[in-house]
Amino acid sequence: MANEIAPFPLKGGAWVADGRRFHLPLLVRLASLRQGTVIMLAVSEVGGPAEIAIEGTERRVTVQPGALEPVEVPPGAARLVLRGERAAIGAARVAYFPVRGQFPLGRVILKLHAFLEGFRNAAAPGSDLKQRWTAASDAARHLGFQMAARLASSSLQRQLWLPVYLKYRARFVGDFAEVAPPEAAPRLLLATPVGATMPSDADLDACAAALRAQTDGAYDWLVAVDPARLERDAARLSALVAGIGRLVPAPGAGEGGALAAALAQPEAADRLVSVLDARGVPTRDAVAMVRATFAEVPGLMALYTDAERRDAAGAPIEGVFKPAFNRHLLESCPYFGALTVVRGARALAVGLRADFAGAAPYDFLLRYLAGLDAAAVRHLPRIAYSGPDLPAGFPDAQTGARAAAALSEDLGLPVETTDGGRFLRPLFPVPEARPLVSIVVPTRDRAELLGMTLRTLIAQTHYRNFEIVIVDNGSVEPETFALFDEVKGLWPATRIVRDGGNFNFSRICNTGVAATSGALILLLNNDIEVIDGAWLDEMVALIARRDHGVDTGVVGAKLLYPDRTIQHGGVIVGLFDYASHWFASCQPEAEGQEGRLLVRQDLSAVTGACLLIRRDVWDEVGGLDPERFPEDCNDIDLCMRVRRAGHGVVWTPHALLIHHESASRGRHRTAEHRARLRQQHAHFEALWASHVLVDPHYNPNLSRVNLFASVGKAPEGARAARGPAV
Repeated sequence: MANEIAPFPLKGGAWVADGRRFHLPLLVRLASLRQGTVIMLAVSEVGGPAEIAIEGTERRVTVQPGALEPVEVPPGAARLVLRGERAAIGAARVAYFPVRGQFPLGRVILKLHAFLEGFRNAAAPGSDLKQRWTAASDAARHLGFQMAARLASSSLQRQLWLPVYLKYRARFVGDFAEVAPPEAAPRLLLATPVGATMPSDADLDACAAALRAQTDGAYDWLVAVDPARLERDAARLSALVAGIGRLVPAPGAGEGGALAAALAQPEAADRLVSVLDARGVPTRDAVAMVRATFAEVPGLMALYTDAERRDAAGAPIEGVFKPAFNRHLLESCPYFGALTVVRGARALAVGLRADFAGAAPYDFLLRYLAGLDAAAVRHLPRIAYSGPDLPAGFPDAQTGARAAAALSEDLGLPVETTDGGRFLRPLFPVPEARPLVSIVVPTRDRAELLGMTLRTLIAQTHYRNFEIVIVDNGSVEPETFALFDEVKGLWPATRIVRDGGNFNFSRICNTGVAATSGALILLLNNDIEVIDGAWLDEMVALIARRDHGVDTGVVGAKLLYPDRTIQHGGVIVGLFDYASHWFASCQPEAEGQEGRLLVRQDLSAVTGACLLIRRDVWDEVGGLDPERFPEDCNDIDLCMRVRRAGHGVVWTPHALLIHHESASRGRHRTAEHRARLRQQHAHFEALWASHVLVDPHYNPNLSRVNLFASVGKAPEGARAARGPAV
C-alpha cells in the first residue's frame, strides 16, 4: 500500500478566458445540493501556488502544490476554474478528497479507494486481500487524520462542527435544575452598559426577556446608560427594566462604567457582581448556576462560566469552552470572558480605574485576583451566556495596548502585544546570575541525526551557560565516536556517559541527569533541530519566575515537524484514555482552541522531547520511572507528578524547534513492541485514571477522542465548578 493515497481526479474541460474548467463529479454535486459541502482540493503539475475559482461565485482559493486545501462547494456548483495562462497550467491536474461527515459512506469510499490504489502501485507484492484491506484501512485513517488537522486550521471547521454543537446544545444548555435558597448565597447584581447607540433596542429587549425567564429570580439588574440615550429613550428604557432592575446614568457607559456604577450602589458589598453585555443573553439557568456554585464552594471569590457565540441573526454558532484557572493564559488574554462573577466587598476594596478605558475590566480582574489562592477561583463548565461572534483575545489594538500597560504594572516588567493587539506577552527576564542548564541527550549511533542536534544547539542557542551530557546507549559506529570528539572540541563543557543496557529511555535519562551539575535540567531528544536562538532564554525565564505565587517546575516548547506542521503544542491528559498532543499536524500558524496555540499557558503535561525542569523538583519527584515506563508515558507521568507536588507546567510558543520525531528509532512497531506499549499505558491508567480524568486545562464538554477540541456529543466529565489542581 502506498504511503499516500492519490486523490480523485477531476475531469478537465474547456478553456475559458481566465483559465481552464474542471468538472465536479456527481458525488460532490449531490452532496452539496441542500447546504453545500466541503472537499479537499489538491493540484499537481504546476510551478507554484494555484488559484482556483468556483464558477458562478466570487469564491477563490489558493492551493499549494502537494498540499490539501479545504473549500466549500455551494449548492448548484458544477465546475471549478483553474486560473492562469495555458503555458503555465496546460499540464496541471486538479483532484479532490471527500471530507468525512460530508458524504454518505465517506470513510468507506476512502478505504475502497486506498484498497484499489494498493493494487495499482503494487507496493505490497504477495500480500493477501486481508493484508491489503488492513493496509488500506491504515492509509485511509492516516489520510483522515491529515485532513482533520488541515480543517482544524481552516475557517470552515466551525461550519462542519455546527450540527454536532446544535445537538449538544439541545440537551445540555439551559439544563441546570437546582435553585439555591435565598439564604444560601448572595443575590446577583448584573450591570449592563448601554451606550449612545449600542446595544440596539432589539438586543436590550432580548436581554430583558432572558432575565425575566430566569429560573432563579435572586438577581438585580442595573442598567448603566449613557446620559444622552437616557434622556432620549427614558420612557422606553424604564419600561424595559420594570420589575427586574433600574436605570442609572453612566457617561460613556462601557463595561468599566457599568461595573463602576454597580460598585457605587449601597447594596454592592453584599452582592455577587457581574457585568452583563446586552449584545448577548444569559441562559435561562445562568443566575441559578452561579448562585448554586457560590453556595456549594466555601471561600469562592471568583467564578467564570462557558459561553457560546451566535451570528447576527441570533442563531448559535459554537460553544466557547474554557479551561480551569490558568494564570499564564490570563496574562495573555481575557479568557474569563462574559459573566465573570466576583464578590462585591472585595471588588469595592479593589476599585475600578477608569484611566484604562476599555481595558479597565481586565485591569480590575488582575488586581482582584492578586493574592487569592488558585482554589478560590473556579471555572463552571456550563454555558451561561450566548453572545456576539467575537474572536478570542482583546477586541482591538488600542484595548490590547492598555491591557498591556495594566499587566506591566501588575507584573513590574515590560509587556508587548502580539497578533495585532489581540494577545499579550510579558517579557520575563532571564536571571542576572544565569543558572547552569544541563542538557541531557540520549543517543545510540545515528551520527548524522545527533550531529544536527548538537551542531544547531551549539551554533544557534543564545543562552550560553549550558553543559551537554550525551548518554550513549551502546553506540558502535565509528562516525558516532568521531562526532563525540568533534562536539567536545566545539563545546568543551560536554561529557559522554555510557549506558550499556537495553533501551530504557527513563533509565538512560536518569543516568544522564545523575552526571549533571546544573540547577536546571533539559531533556532533549537527539532528533531536535534548533532554529530559534532565543528558545532557551524563553524557557529559563519562565521557569525562574517567582511573582504572584507562581511556582513553575517544568517548561515545554513548541515543536514542529520537518514539514513545519505542529508536532507539539502541548499535551492534554485524558485524550483517547491516555494523553495526546492536541492540534498535532496542524499548520504552524494555527490558533488552536480559542487562540491558545499562540500564547503561553499552564498545562498538565508537555513532551519530554524538549523539557526543562528544575533540579530540586526533579529530585523531589524522583525523576523518570524506569520500572513502569521504560519507553512510553514517562514524560507525561513525570509532569503529572510535578503537578501533584504543587508545581506548575508551562508551555510556550515562543521557544520554537523542529522535532524529527522517531527518526532515531524509526516508526515501525513490532507486535512485541506494541504489547509493551499497551502494558505501559495500562500502568499509566492505573496511576492516573486517565480513562475518566478530565484535564483541568481542557474542558469536560470537549471530546476526549478528538485532537482538535471539538465539542463532544455529551459532557465527558463532571460539570461542577473546578480549579486547576490535578
